[in-house]
Amino acid sequence: MKTATVVVLLLFAFTTKSYFFGVANAANKPVLDIDGDELRAGVEYYVVSAIWGAGGGGLALGRTADQKCPEIVVQRGSDMDNGTPVILSNLNTNDNVVRRNTDINIEFVPRRDKLCRTSTVWKVDNYDFSTGKWWLTTDGVKGNPGPNTLTSWFKIEKAGEIGYKFTFCPSVCESCTTLCSDIGRYGDDGQIRLALADSGWPFLFKKASSTIKQVVNTKH
Repeated sequence: MKTATVVVLLLFAFTTKSYFFGVANAANKPVLDIDGDELRAGVEYYVVSAIWGAGGGGLALGRTADQKCPEIVVQRGSDMDNGTPVILSNLNTNDNVVRRNTDINIEFVPRRDKLCRTSTVWKVDNYDFSTGKWWLTTDGVKGNPGPNTLTSWFKIEKAGEIGYKFTFCPSVCESCTTLCSDIGRYGDDGQIRLALADSGWPFLFKKASSTIKQVVNTKH
């Protein structure tokens, strides 16, 4: 009986250790673009729907009818439209690879002159009582992790075989209480907008230019 108990305890210890190692390992896995390359911090990517056709196009800057600034996070209606490029910035500035389940800032890089003087860094806006949504907008803060920048930190998680989803569950402030949610899409005033949701929408990352592709491949 004593031998059996020891075996069970050893098996439990091994299984527990393997489980937590697996969780940590998954968190350290890099996010991959559509070419199978690791996403790099500071490199421009289009974020396009993993569902073609009715799934819509890429993410972009948008504006609401009653508020011109700050601009909002929308999805283009056509899958032929890649949207506006983004750059991703890691909490860990010593790591230039964007990894799953780690805190990042997301920032649009407009191809035109900015219409607003506010930043193009994503953030979760205040609760909208009229729609019952926590919308994604811009004018977030890049870097400076802490309680005052919680709404500007996001994570990327796997969604299906090839896609990824954005989540909001910042871990940049241990003493803070915050929401944890997937990020999905909703129709609002003729636009497709991103907001906190029960389930996330799958996206893919596409290099914004062939020059970037050459640079990333050189780093490998």
